[in-house]
This record gives sequence, C-alpha cells and structure tokens, in this order.
Amino acid sequence: MALSEKSRAILQAIAKGHTYEQILVQDLAWTYHDIFQAAAEALETPQVTNEGKSYDVEEIRHDHPRAYEKWSDGEDGQLSALCRSGKSVREIATTLHRQEGAIRSRMVKLNLVASP
Repeated sequence: MALSEKSRAILQAIAKGHTYEQILVQDLAWTYHDIFQAAAEALETPQVTNEGKSYDVEEIRHDHPRAYEKWSDGEDGQLSALCRSGKSVREIATTLHRQEGAIRSRMVKLNLVASP
C-alpha cells in the first residue's frame, strides 16, 4: 500500500521536526485527524528489512539481463579485452548486459583498474 500524497507531505513535515501547529498551517484543510491518519498509513506500509532486498532483481534485469548472475571465466576475459581496448564502462556494461556498478566492481576485482 502506497502512502497518499497528503500523508507523505505530513510525514515529511514530522520528519523535519515540525510541530502539529506548524503542520496544520501548511494546508488549512488539514486537521489533527489527518496527522493521525498519516501515521496509521505509515504503519500499514510494508517495511523493508535488512533480511530482504530493497530492489527487485527482475525489474533490474529488464534493462540488464545478466544483472546479479555469476561471472563466467569467458565474461571475465571479455571484460579484460573490452577494458584494454579502451571501451567506456557504459559501453562494456551494454555489451555484457550488466550494470555499470557491476562492471566497475569486477574491474577492481580483476585488477584491471586501481581500487577507488
């Protein structure tokens, strides 16, 4: 369940440390009940835990089909060759169907570039 725009605005004001009175003057149609409703909505929103992932692998694979897959020796060789040929990280990522961050990390792991 997603938060309503009103609840999101109210909760952002609370997060900034605003008092009830300061929140209520932001929109004169808001009431104390709206503040309590925003809190109730927030509590009903599914929480992301450290155990779960905060991203959807299938969604990422829509743009990067090999995202989060194990690297093969062949891919490592292809990455090395592309890196030596002067291709940019973006070009390599497109060729290997992986995210740019994965390319950078693998380049460091394979000592193709210095650690940041």
